[in-house]
Amino acid sequence: MADSESDKSSRTEEATEKRKSEARRDGQVAISRDVSTAAVLIGGVGFLAIGVPIGLRQLTDVTRRGLSLSFDETFWKALTVEHIHTIVVQISVTTMVLILPVLAVILFMGTGASLAQTGFLWRPNALQPNFNKLNPAKGLAQLFSTRSVMELAKGLVKIAIIMAVGLFTARHDLLMVPGLMDYDLPASVEMAGHLTLKVAMGVVGALAVLAAVDYMYQRFEWSRDLRMTKEEVKEEHKAAEGDPLVRGRIRSAQRDLAKKRMMAAVKTADVVVTNPTHLAVALKYDSNQKAAPFVVAKGAGFVAERIRELARHHGVAVVENKLVARTLYRLVDIGKEIPSNLYRAVAEILAFVYRARGVNPGQL
Repeated sequence: MADSESDKSSRTEEATEKRKSEARRDGQVAISRDVSTAAVLIGGVGFLAIGVPIGLRQLTDVTRRGLSLSFDETFWKALTVEHIHTIVVQISVTTMVLILPVLAVILFMGTGASLAQTGFLWRPNALQPNFNKLNPAKGLAQLFSTRSVMELAKGLVKIAIIMAVGLFTARHDLLMVPGLMDYDLPASVEMAGHLTLKVAMGVVGALAVLAAVDYMYQRFEWSRDLRMTKEEVKEEHKAAEGDPLVRGRIRSAQRDLAKKRMMAAVKTADVVVTNPTHLAVALKYDSNQKAAPFVVAKGAGFVAERIRELARHHGVAVVENKLVARTLYRLVDIGKEIPSNLYRAVAEILAFVYRARGVNPGQL
């Protein structure tokens, strides 16, 4: 018991989305049976309040016809199996017409209340047999657990509240019940129905309030049961993000791959602008790709030296311009166009390169 309390006290962190998703997959969701009960009663009582007058008229007509036929000697003399079958079918159809809508409303309200709380929850593993549930020792432990005692106390309180609400609602009408014997049958049935509906509506209203309170309590219990320790949260984040060593290796491999692609693009450049030794920026101008010259490679230190070597190896012009090289290295990412304030300076460099190759810049 002490270990259990200590474990609960250490669970101070709110459950992560992953923990909630796993709990939902295992069927651990916040659900209040009182919500479904209240929804069913609201639908049933509401439908009965609307449909009872019509249903009573139909039942009265069926009863009247049955009673009138029962005193008719001619009817009994001419009674056959076909007549009995017809009567049974008529009564059955009338009864089903009255009952099916009520059942449909109850089913709809109950299902809707459950779906509103849990959503569409499919658990394939719920169909697998679990023999642990047949363990008598575990069943007795749950029977006498704190939660079971709390549920029993809640049930008794709900019954007391419902009885109190019912008596309070009917407190003035109860005095009229003995006087119903002085009324004729239709009037007595009407008054009894009115009283029953009045009490039912009061009880249903109380149940709706209790259901809302119970649902909030179940949400609180569900959230508290899913709480995690700080260590569990750290482990989950680590598992989600991956091992730092593995992530470092992946990033290193990605940088190496990007550097190789960058170096391979140097041979496609039109010019490499240098600082002259510390920085190197390779530029390319292709009107079919971009509207302005763009950077295909850049680097500092050893990378800059490697870019210059590749440029010379592939016959790409290397031009020294400290200001342009520094500005391009600092402001322009690989694959991006040069800023407009460098158009003139870069155009002069490219024009110089094209003239050195014997190419007329105006033809490009």
